[in-house]
Amino acid sequence: MTDQPTAASTATLSRIEYQSVQDQVYGQLRDVLMRGGFAPGEKVSSRKLAARLGTSDMPVRAALGRLLAEGALVQNANGTFSVPLISLRKFQEVMRARALLEREATAEACGLIDAAGFEELRDAAKGLAQAISANAIEDYLDHNQRLKFAIYRFCPSQTLQSLIRLMWLQAGPFLRHLNKGLDRMHEANFHDVAIAALERGDGKAAGEAIARDILSGMAFLSTHGEFAEEEPVPATTDPETD
Repeated sequence: MTDQPTAASTATLSRIEYQSVQDQVYGQLRDVLMRGGFAPGEKVSSRKLAARLGTSDMPVRAALGRLLAEGALVQNANGTFSVPLISLRKFQEVMRARALLEREATAEACGLIDAAGFEELRDAAKGLAQAISANAIEDYLDHNQRLKFAIYRFCPSQTLQSLIRLMWLQAGPFLRHLNKGLDRMHEANFHDVAIAALERGDGKAAGEAIARDILSGMAFLSTHGEFAEEEPVPATTDPETD
């Protein structure tokens, strides 16, 4: 007679198939949001996404819920989801945070990138330059994300990687506004400088080049982007007057 699993032995088991689908859906939607695949203010339909992904509505709604909790989406009064509009001040805060985090992640990745990693970096940098010359915003956003995360995945700090993804979720949709002057991004493209510094083992210089790339994009988008109205700054309370 074979032993039957007891309630205690099965209590920690989960439905692997469903969880796997949910994780895959979340991963795809997260990556599309990070590279600007959805525009600021765009509505996101779980039904349409499920049809495109070939899944049921349930894992899509679960993934959208996770993205809502991470600040990548907002929920409307009727229960639908949209990509948020953020103010110029919030955008600049996010981009400056990106520069700090990604400078450090690049420096920490230096010396750990293998030959295949450098080949991927050079391929993405070539694609990025071609996208700028062709004024192809979709290709630019794709290669820009690929190149930067090809560096960050070699960073040994999982905390840094997680924080970077959160910042990209908020900034990614606004990178679409680069299409208003993509031809000018040649002057703001410091990826080749970063790759050269990584190849010679200069993590500090590589990190600075990535930070300059991010802040140059911020400067352009601060002028040419479309932002929500500024939210009032909360008043500070003087503890001595309470």
